[in-house]
Amino acid sequence: MSMNELYLAEFNQSSWDSFVRLFEKSYLHVDPIWAECAEQRGIPADISKAILCEMGEYALRWIDMNVPALGDESPAIYLENGDTNALRAAIMQMPR
Repeated sequence: MSMNELYLAEFNQSSWDSFVRLFEKSYLHVDPIWAECAEQRGIPADISKAILCEMGEYALRWIDMNVPALGDESPAIYLENGDTNALRAAIMQMPR
């Protein structure tokens, strides 16, 4: 089973929605330029909210990096392949 399939099997929409709500207040302080860059890159708003609040501008570089926890694929590949729920599940499992 691939990492993508593992994360997809673990995804729960209700849990993700609750997770994203945790970033509501801090997202108000995210640099609007970062948010615009994320939008231009096609990063869904909910994913953008979580990663920009946690990683700041670094998230815009991280999206293109090969990540071992994603099977050495980049988050951008997950987005391009339509595997957004698998990426959401992976983001929720990132160490904090």
